[in-house]
Amino acid sequence: MDKRKVIIDTDPGIDDAVALMTALSDPSLDILGFTTVAGNKGLGMTTTNAVRVATYFDGRVNIYPGANNDYVSLKENKPARENATGEIHGSNGMGGVDFPYDESLIQETHAVDFILDTIKANPGEVDLIALGPLTNIALAVEKDVATMKQLRSITTMGGAAQGGNVGPVAEFNYWFDPVSVDIVFKALGEAVPITMIGLDVTGQSLLDMNDLEFMRLAGGELGGMIREMFDAYILNAFKNEGTVGTVIHDLVAVVGYLHPEIFTEVYYANLAIETKGEYTYGQTVIDFDGRTGRPQNVSIAMDIDLLTYKEYVMATLFGDDICDLYLEYLG
Repeated sequence: MDKRKVIIDTDPGIDDAVALMTALSDPSLDILGFTTVAGNKGLGMTTTNAVRVATYFDGRVNIYPGANNDYVSLKENKPARENATGEIHGSNGMGGVDFPYDESLIQETHAVDFILDTIKANPGEVDLIALGPLTNIALAVEKDVATMKQLRSITTMGGAAQGGNVGPVAEFNYWFDPVSVDIVFKALGEAVPITMIGLDVTGQSLLDMNDLEFMRLAGGELGGMIREMFDAYILNAFKNEGTVGTVIHDLVAVVGYLHPEIFTEVYYANLAIETKGEYTYGQTVIDFDGRTGRPQNVSIAMDIDLLTYKEYVMATLFGDDICDLYLEYLG
């Protein structure tokens, strides 16, 4: 069976890091490269963290740094945004955990050029998984929209049909750079299948403390590192949401790309985004019913089979035997 060719655009961050680990652990993927973008942390740190993950997995994937700011700020030559999420992801964006680091994995080719060159070399065969702001994707659209229309698919973690995690209505990735979201969906939404994995479904995917402790106890070195990474995340979730455990938003996107059957409700809709609102900046406006007359440009996951999701996480990261042990552990 042919492997699926994938580029992962990312801004690690703890949740990105675990999502990247999961992708690297799945034998069905041919990961062509990680492209990095400013988001959870500044570009320097997100690139460093992508290198750390890739190095831990034997340096199988090269890293291509991209945009160090949101689209508008880049055009206006504003200073780079360095720490948009504060200390949620710990001091180094990886929960303070020390990973190996091979600087030679960082390539001189800009993320945008790498994306375009890779699609040209593999037209109609490349899937793009975007785990952070869509700045690199929008810049690639701006540079060569015809090539971007030759993507096989886009899976994007971002947005929400209801609610937000940056204020009441906006999700972080799309709030960070709503103009890029607008560019991408307007240019590609009718040409490339786009799946949005937003807060509506990621918010249902809590890994509780039993899950995380199982990873630590049964998952070997990798499980222990993942559990240690989440200390800052767990504390933040408890303080702000009253939950005991953690939601790994980007992990849902990667597992959902690998196993779309985990989503029990998926709707086709039109997505627009608010780029100027005083109170609604970054809000995704989802037209499920066709009331605007605008064309469908996205499929949106709205419900998830939580146990099946967790099974895939355990099996992919730690192997089938550990997954079987996990199911016994659950009783």
